[in-house]
Order: sequence, then structure tokens, then C-alpha cells
Amino acid sequence: MRILRDLDIQELVDLPKVVERMEAGYRADARGDIVTFPRSRFDARGTFLAWAGAAIPSEDLLGYRSYAYNAEGYDRGEQVVALYGYSSMDVRAIFVGRLVGNLRTGAALAAALHLAEPGVREVGFIGTGDQARNALACIASVLRPSRVVAWSPTLARREEFRAWAERVLGLRIELGQDAAEVVRSVPAVILVTSGESTVVTSEMAVEPKLLLSISAYRRPEIDVRLLDSATRIWTDSVAQASGPGGLFEPDARRAKLHPLGEGIADRSARDQTSTRIILNTGAAWEELMLAEMMYELAESRDLGVSVAMPKERPGAAVF
Repeated sequence: MRILRDLDIQELVDLPKVVERMEAGYRADARGDIVTFPRSRFDARGTFLAWAGAAIPSEDLLGYRSYAYNAEGYDRGEQVVALYGYSSMDVRAIFVGRLVGNLRTGAALAAALHLAEPGVREVGFIGTGDQARNALACIASVLRPSRVVAWSPTLARREEFRAWAERVLGLRIELGQDAAEVVRSVPAVILVTSGESTVVTSEMAVEPKLLLSISAYRRPEIDVRLLDSATRIWTDSVAQASGPGGLFEPDARRAKLHPLGEGIADRSARDQTSTRIILNTGAAWEELMLAEMMYELAESRDLGVSVAMPKERPGAAVF
């Protein structure tokens, strides 16, 4: 078994391969190869523990991720990802930190965009924080957009995002005046906000658009009227997106949810006659796919802490 921290694996990151790994996961989902376990949240008197797991038998993977957060949803701290062999049921690796989760978010958005709109060259961002940076870095590694328009409520954050993108990615960023300008300007919009109010309304999306969101299943980042008028909505975890207390609790909305992999397989996610909505809900299989790739690389370079595990299982305890 190997114990790996962010510092151990950050040098192993190859963004195009990370996005490719996510795309392979969506295709596995389309084939029905992924077993997902709905996210669980446990309240320990104001401090919460979130847990989600998955299995991918065809990849011989099983595992879970967990993290803690407070009543306001902040201070999540370090995430734990546990990677098992599906057939052996042995622990292969434990990842501690934020890197796997951050990579998963950016790579999942990039892979979804690449698969649903492979020829897109103009992309918008509503939200300019760390999640937006992760997503743009991953998108730039596979699509190299010719135009990026971004907006967030705080001017200083917008300008920091623009300076970072030009310095690190060599991309020129246009700053929009508001969210409506971003939606109006480009065919595909990435929503990575942290506010509690609706960001994209039905009045903004008067023409067919592709909206990719990491938050709309639990708070109204996308106007509910857009969700109601959409003919189909794709997600990386139908079980999680339709869970209790979410925007998809009503049967009419829940019936519209389909795995993103299914939309890729039948090409329905590429239909451009109406607004398409893709929700990234943080499915645990995404972390497992990335964790397995990082684990194999770490094994080959002997990174992290290797813990010898007994090959023979102990028999019954004798007292």
C-alpha cells in the first residue's frame, strides 16, 4: 500500500492525460461499467463529514473519497481518497490532500466540454476562483480555445484570473461586464460560482447554449425554468443529482437526468437545437480513475510512503 500527499504526486500531473482519463471514465459509464454509491453527509454537531464511493469492475477499481466541512460549507481541509483493488479487495493507496479532487473537477469539466462540443473554440466562465483556474488549465490542454470570456462579481478577482491565464497559460482573457454578457457572447459556458443566488436565467439563454455547472444540483446556479424547459440534462452522477433536497427532487425533473456517458454514446449531448445542461456533481469514480493513474506512476517512481502489507491474511483470533 502507498500513502501519497499532494507534494508526492504534483510532479506526475500531465493535464492532457488527466482529461483523457476522465473521457475514458465517461465512456465506461456509457457501457454501464460504473457502480456509484450516493453521497452521504453526516452531521457531528456542526462539523460535517461527506462520503461518496464507487466501483469500476472493468478497471478493477473500488474506493471512496471523504472530507470534512463546517455548517457554512467551508474549511473542507484535506480530502482522503482510498483506492482498492476490486477483485483483491486490498487497499492499493491512500491519497491525502486536495490535488486529486481539484484535478478531478477541472478535468471532468474539460472532458465533458470536449466530448459534448469537440469543435468549440469560444468558451465563457462565470466564476474566476480556483475551480475556474483548474477547469481552464484542463480545457486549454485539450482544446486551446481562441476566445475566453470571464466574469465574476469582484473586479479584483476577475483581473487576477486574467493575469494568471495570460502568465501561466498564455491565453488572452476578455472580462465581461456581467453574467449575461458571457452567456450572450459564447456558445459554451462553464459555471464555477460560490454564491447562493441564480446566475444564469432563462432570459439570458434565448439561443441554444451549452451550460456546464458544478453546483446546480444543490443550489440554483441555473434558473429552475431552464431546468424545466430542457428536454434532457446530463450528469456524471444521476444518483447524486436526484438525491433528496436537490433541485431535481420533483419527478418531472428527475426523469430528465441521464448519465453523461449515455449522451456521448448516442450523441444526444451534441444536439445543438436547444440549450444543453451538463451537471458535474463530483462523482467518486472520477477521483478513483485519477487516483489509479497517479498510483501507477507513483509506484514506478517509488514516490510517497510505501507500507508493507502482509500477503497472508490472519486466521481467526484466539483469546
